[in-house]
Amino acid sequence: MPVVDRREFGGRFSVKENSQRLANYRYLEIQLMEMIGGWCHTMPQLAVKATFGYHVYDHAQAADLLSERLEQLRAARTSQEPATDAFAELCEYVWLLDSTIDRLVAVYRVLEPHLVSSYVYHADATDPLSDAPTVRLLRQLAAMGQSHVAWGQAVLDGLTRSPDERRRALEVQADIEARLVACGGVTGQGIESHWLTFHSAKEEEKSPARVKRGRGGYKFRKQCAPLDHPVVEAPFWFSGDPDDFKVYQADDEWSLEGFRHKFHQLLYGEVETTDRMGKMLAEFPDLPWEMRMELAHQMWDEARHIEIVAKVVEDELGGELGYGPWTLVWWWMQNEADPLRRIAVTNSWAEANLMHTLREWREKAEARGLTRIAELSDYLQADERTHVRLATDWIRALTEEDPSKRDDLVHWGREAIARIQNFNARRDGEIVTKTAGADARFTFQKPGDASLVGAVAEVAGD
Repeated sequence: MPVVDRREFGGRFSVKENSQRLANYRYLEIQLMEMIGGWCHTMPQLAVKATFGYHVYDHAQAADLLSERLEQLRAARTSQEPATDAFAELCEYVWLLDSTIDRLVAVYRVLEPHLVSSYVYHADATDPLSDAPTVRLLRQLAAMGQSHVAWGQAVLDGLTRSPDERRRALEVQADIEARLVACGGVTGQGIESHWLTFHSAKEEEKSPARVKRGRGGYKFRKQCAPLDHPVVEAPFWFSGDPDDFKVYQADDEWSLEGFRHKFHQLLYGEVETTDRMGKMLAEFPDLPWEMRMELAHQMWDEARHIEIVAKVVEDELGGELGYGPWTLVWWWMQNEADPLRRIAVTNSWAEANLMHTLREWREKAEARGLTRIAELSDYLQADERTHVRLATDWIRALTEEDPSKRDDLVHWGREAIARIQNFNARRDGEIVTKTAGADARFTFQKPGDASLVGAVAEVAGD
């Protein structure tokens, strides 16, 4: 059978121009990952937090796939750069927006639609045979971006219900689009659209010359203002008063009521961890890319857990979300300047303990015939293992040449755990001790460490 292939050789981009464009796209994918990750803890709607977790991981995967193709095109796998300083300044402008609607407009009505159209243009304009891997990749990423845009538009429709709100959102969109056009877009080549009807492709046989930025090009770092806790919508609320937590007391902790209390408190852990993963991605761009990919993956896991746990409380356990408070004893660690401190207690102690807690929940639920609760506890526990491994492996790797750093993490972590356990003791009417946290174990400690003492404790706060 003869091979029929109607594609023609020839495209608009050289290998060098191709790789430069992919580096520009990767820059924007990483910017979007960091923006929505860093915004997550200040977005009150749980549905938005959960979807941001999905989108952060999507952008991380897109950046990773682009890096693979960059390497194939003889460029550095880690290449990512704005085409112009003005585009980097535009990204900074968007990052600094503080309104939920403005942020959603900037990302889902301007930046992502522009990125999608750039992918489609590139896939159409490059050599369809010689550069088939790029074509395949960009069409895949364009489809993913279109799903993001559709979600963002639906959310904006729900948040802008009055004519004045719609008008203002359009004004914000027009302003950011004007900035985008002025800086030449993601590639610095203008807003390209060669596929439009009656537009001659021959008028733009090759891309125009690029602006040379050099090593001193404009860069900025993202920093989140410290908060006492993540921002959440009503009816959710936080409290530092141990008496407020008496609502979670049950005569039988393994009854439906007891499980309802456990899962409602666990929901905070899922929200907090979704938010803290995004915040780390925004504030620590210099962490190894492989570690950042794992942080993004955990953010996605936790976003799914928000959906699962909230549904369990309402549908399986007959609860009403927000009936009890969430604690203040965890979030302060996410204001620490050291990224390893942010995961030392939460991932290497709390989530390790949560694995044991969820196993107990599964066993108790099975004994009571609560099959659904047992199954869900089992699935949640399976995810926790990868989260513990993330911190274990990376803290060990990043402190390998500096054992004193690991010792410092253990000392600091035990003080943090004492703060948590003492609050829990007051909440439960128990005696506060001076030795709380002193024997806590962390999974990043190595066999033979002098500080490796103690046993796993129960905690469902993360």
